[in-house]
Amino acid sequence: MYETLQEMGVTDLENIEKYTLRQEGDEDILKIYFKRKKGELFSHSMKFRHGRAKKMIRIDSGKREYREVSEISPTMQKAVEELDQIVSHEHDVLEIKAQILRDLDHLEKVMQRKLEQLRSDVERLQ
Repeated sequence: MYETLQEMGVTDLENIEKYTLRQEGDEDILKIYFKRKKGELFSHSMKFRHGRAKKMIRIDSGKREYREVSEISPTMQKAVEELDQIVSHEHDVLEIKAQILRDLDHLEKVMQRKLEQLRSDVERLQ
């Protein structure tokens, strides 16, 4: 699982917080940010540079003119796909956690109202 990231030397997969990808000239620069650990002032990050894949595409079929274009390398593309899965999963877990906490708050309010009603009913019986 997450073979490309592991091959790149990324081992702390469960602590990945986010990533950025930008193009600089003929290189793609991937920066992975990790969750800040208790007591650390700055969060840890790793930076990777990868050359862009180049290919020739035909721009005019009648004149047989070609132009060189560059695109993200297959390795970098796989790494980004794996990072998307990790970051998305983390986001999903946070959403589920927030929903459970909202449900607990609602349940507490309902239970509190019911307890007050039952106490009130007991008082009326006396």
